[in-house]
Amino acid sequence: MAKPEKSHWSDMEWHQTADCVEERFQTIQQMHRLNGISELMALADYCTKYNLKTELISKEEHDALIDPGNEHGAWVLRRDGGIRLKTTSQSGEVVFSLRIEDNIWDGYAEHVADWHRFAENSKALFQIPSKTETNWFV
Repeated sequence: MAKPEKSHWSDMEWHQTADCVEERFQTIQQMHRLNGISELMALADYCTKYNLKTELISKEEHDALIDPGNEHGAWVLRRDGGIRLKTTSQSGEVVFSLRIEDNIWDGYAEHVADWHRFAENSKALFQIPSKTETNWFV
């Protein structure tokens, strides 16, 4: 699996979450799984930075991308359920194939939905509290 070329962005523009994926690149490739919402958020940031394409794939397609001799990936081969993603570069080369537990995927989806709801209601930040809500200041 190929590592995408670095973009033209300066180091000051890098988000820490993208850097985390960069630092753990080989480990993530070998393990073929993500273990938490924060890792999934870091992957989303990394894919955005490198303009990578991510798609849902079947267990069979995911299993075919794992070297059977890879001890770290063997755990994923034995697992049913979960969400499987394939991330590819602009040239179509596979960068990551990953399994994510359903509860992690669902938690990430809820987080994103909450963020979108918040963005839609961003004016709520500028609402002035009613007089009864400010009594605790006295």
